[in-house]
Amino acid sequence: MRNDIISELPDSLITQILLWLPTKDSVKTSVYRPDGEIFGLKDIIKNYTERFLEFNSASGLQKFKMTNNHGNYNVCCDRLKEWIAAAVDRGIQHLDFETKNPSLFLKDSMPMNIYKSKTLVSLKLVCVELENPKFVVSLPCLKIMHLENNWYGYDAPLVVEKLIAGCLVLEDLTVVRIHDMVIPDLPLLHVKSLTLKILRLVFDLEMMTTIPISVEIDAPKLEYMSFINRHSDTIMVKNLSSLFKLNLDTEFGYSSLEPRDIIRDVLTGISSVRQMIISQRTLEVICRYSKLGPIPKFHHLSHLKAAFSSTSLQLLPAFLESCPNLKKLILDLYVSAEPEEIDLTNVPRCITSTLECIEINKLIRKEATGVKLVHYFLENSPILKKLKPSFTDSPMSTMTNLPLDHLYKMYLTARKRSRRCQVIIS
Repeated sequence: MRNDIISELPDSLITQILLWLPTKDSVKTSVYRPDGEIFGLKDIIKNYTERFLEFNSASGLQKFKMTNNHGNYNVCCDRLKEWIAAAVDRGIQHLDFETKNPSLFLKDSMPMNIYKSKTLVSLKLVCVELENPKFVVSLPCLKIMHLENNWYGYDAPLVVEKLIAGCLVLEDLTVVRIHDMVIPDLPLLHVKSLTLKILRLVFDLEMMTTIPISVEIDAPKLEYMSFINRHSDTIMVKNLSSLFKLNLDTEFGYSSLEPRDIIRDVLTGISSVRQMIISQRTLEVICRYSKLGPIPKFHHLSHLKAAFSSTSLQLLPAFLESCPNLKKLILDLYVSAEPEEIDLTNVPRCITSTLECIEINKLIRKEATGVKLVHYFLENSPILKKLKPSFTDSPMSTMTNLPLDHLYKMYLTARKRSRRCQVIIS
C-alpha cells in the first residue's frame, strides 16, 4: 500500500498546493491529517476568498455568491462579515448568501454598510441576521430582494419595512417565513412601494405559533402577487389596480374585523386581476362567505385555475358567477373516497357567453362526479372551443384501465351545445 505523503506535509505547504489547483478542484479536495482530522475545505475557502478580494482591490466587483451546504456552519463565517463588507465597498451589484440549514444562523454576519450600498441591484439573504439600522436605509439601485428565514431580532417588522422603504426602484420582492423555533415571529409585514411589480409572500407556519400574521400591501404598480399562508392571518390590500396575475392560498384568518369584512375587502382589492390561481381552501372560504354577502365581480378575469374537492364542487357555479368574462378555466378536481351527490343546475353567465377553453385535471375513470362535471360543461357552453379531461395526474388513474374508446363513450354521451368544441381526453 502506498504511503499518503501529502497528509504528512506541513499545513502551510498543503494550503499552497491546494491553492495552485483550479478552484473547482481545490474546493472539493480534503486531505486527512495523521490525527484523523480533515484539512482543506475551511482553509481553502478562506485563502481563496481573501486572495480574490485582495487581487486588484481597486476594481469593481459584479457578483458575490456563497452557499453553505455543510452541517458545520463555522466553515467560513468568522470572516464572512469582513468579506461582504469588502464586496459592498468594491461596488458589488449582486449579493447572494444562503445557508441550507434553517436552524443555523450566522450571528452578526451582515455588515451595516449593506444598508447603504449605492450599487446593489439584487440581494438574496437566507438564514442570516439583519440588525435594525439606526440610520435611514438607502439602496438606490436595488431592484430584486429575496429575504428568507432571516433573523431580524425583536424589531423584525421595522427592519423589513426600513429595507423596503429604502429601495426606491424595487421591482421584485420575496419574503419567506418557514417556521422554526429559532426564528422570532414576524407579526406584521407592511409592503408599501410605488415601484414594486412582483411580490411573493410565503408563510408556512402551520399552527406552531400563536401570533397571527398581519400583512398590508400597498403597491399601485404591482403586476404579479403570490400569497401563500399556512397560518391564521389578516391580509389588507389597496391600490392594486395594475394586478395582472395572482396566486392565492390563504384562509384569510382572524382579526378584530368580522371575517366577512376581511374577505370582502380583500376580494374588492384584487378584483382587477386578469389571471388567477386559487387554492381549494381559499375557494371554500370564499364560497362560504357568498352565503353572507355577494362576491365582488372579477370583470377583468379571463384565466382561472382553481382546485375543488368533489364535496365542494357544488360551490363552483356560485364562484363562477363572479367571473362574467372568463375565457379559460382549469380545474384540479380532488375526488374523496365517498363523493357526495352533486346537483349542478345553476349556469353562470361566463359558461353561456365567454368560456372557450376548459381543462379538468386529476379525474378518476368511471367516477360519477367527473362524468357529471364534463356533461355539465358540454351541455351548457355554446361557444366552447376545447374541453380537455385529464386522467394522467389522478392518483387512482391506474386502478381502472379502461380503453380510450370506452372513456370517449362515457364522457361524450352528453349533447354538445357547441359544434366547434373539440374534446381531448388524456
